[in-house]
This record gives sequence, structure tokens and C-alpha cells, in this order.
Amino acid sequence: MSHIAKILVVEDNPLLLLDLCDQLTELGYSPVPATNAGAGAHLLDETVDALITDIELGAGPDGLALARLAASTLPHLPIVVVSGGVRPTPADLPADALFFPKPYRVETLLGALHRSSHAHAA
Repeated sequence: MSHIAKILVVEDNPLLLLDLCDQLTELGYSPVPATNAGAGAHLLDETVDALITDIELGAGPDGLALARLAASTLPHLPIVVVSGGVRPTPADLPADALFFPKPYRVETLLGALHRSSHAHAA
């Protein structure tokens, strides 16, 4: 499946979460917001078409742990990981997940998700 509509967005900074979700909504997507990895894990199911997660999410599991869970639970899910402070190595990321440093352009994240989705569909 290469259609992306519902995007799980995990970000602990409320202003960044609201801004990203607002931008996604304006572009025609249905963002599902979560402020930590635990909440994100509970919202992660087969109705989610893609995942965007920050790495540093405060107390509890980080975004890399969530990305690994998502990749093992939903192996064809496009995943983008972002951070303003952490620079993961390729070994830190699940296979096929992409990393972008903050600040990022929403269009860049969406392009990466769509490319990943098309690669999985091929």
C-alpha cells in the first residue's frame, strides 16, 4: 500500500507537536498526536499509514525504541525519526527508517515517507 493518510506524530514539545499536526492537516493528512513513546505505542496499529517521531521524548522510552517497535510490529510502515539534539547512527535506526535533524521542512518529511511507502509497495 503506498497511500499515506493517517500519520502518527510523536513529539513531547507541545508547540512543535501542534505546529506539525496543523501543517499536516493543512496538507490533507490526518495526524494522530502523541506526547510520549508509551502513548504512541498504544496508538500504533494497522490503521496508521506512517510514523514521525522525535527521539528525545522525556521520561520513559525514547523515539528510537518506538521506531523499533513500529518496525517490528508493522514492517512496511514508513518511519521518519527527527531530533534537535541527538544524531543517531544508521545502526540506531530500524531498517528503512530515515532521520532528519531539526529544524526540518514538513515537505521533506512527507517526501521521505512517500518514497519509503512506494519502496515497500514495489
